[in-house]
Amino acid sequence: MTAQKLIQITDFHINADPSERAEGRDTLKTLGAVVEAVRPEVPDLVLATGDLVNHGSPAAYGRLRPLLHRLGRPVAAIPGNHDLVAAMQEHLADDVISLERVRLAGGWSIVLLDSTVEGEHHGHLGPDRLALLDRQLGEAAGDHVLIVMHHQPAPIGSPFDDVGLDNAEGLYAVMDRHAHICGLLWGHIHHVHESERNGVRLMGTPSTCVQFKHGPHDGFGYTDEPPAYRRLALHDDGRIETAVVWCRRRWITESRVDAAIDQNPPNLRHGPT
Repeated sequence: MTAQKLIQITDFHINADPSERAEGRDTLKTLGAVVEAVRPEVPDLVLATGDLVNHGSPAAYGRLRPLLHRLGRPVAAIPGNHDLVAAMQEHLADDVISLERVRLAGGWSIVLLDSTVEGEHHGHLGPDRLALLDRQLGEAAGDHVLIVMHHQPAPIGSPFDDVGLDNAEGLYAVMDRHAHICGLLWGHIHHVHESERNGVRLMGTPSTCVQFKHGPHDGFGYTDEPPAYRRLALHDDGRIETAVVWCRRRWITESRVDAAIDQNPPNLRHGPT
């Protein structure tokens, strides 16, 4: 069977004010460039893994909607620490999948976790969320599973260790009861992470806007790395092939990005195909 093709895009940080910048970058246009790179890949599912906007404002979600629609593919979205869950649910309700589990062809289930803590930058999975995860994993016992969240559970050797998931041991205790988990995927850290735990691939992905330095430096320093996204191929034997794609080439014109941004999408709820 043909592998299921997924794209992860993360940490857009869209602002309500069009003049606001992140390290000199217009985050709507950097996301627009990534969207134009992703469109020809025609993924089975796009994963938007948090910090979709920068301050949780309705206006920012309104500016984001046309680009989600521009993808033309099903989008499953989870919140990050810069999102406001209620505003995200209200203003993107017709544009994204907000289920706890999405089942794909090829015997794969994507389990979506909300790791946010209102008003805080770190993540936490309380008893209710861990119980929900355990139940979703049990219901997907016949599938290969990819878990998707915003905050990283693994130490990465940077200041982001102070604002990652603060109870990774609780997450791992649930995961260790289920042998069919193949991967754990997150955003938040604005750079690449690749490791493994008990046969499960651990993957962190750079942002569609700006990237942070990787090492134990003072503070949260930026790099000059370009916007990026992650490509995943989920095989029916449980293998995950993946690569981070950097949008380095200036093959996209401002006018094409602006045209994509200016579209006014209808209210559509995309579902897996």
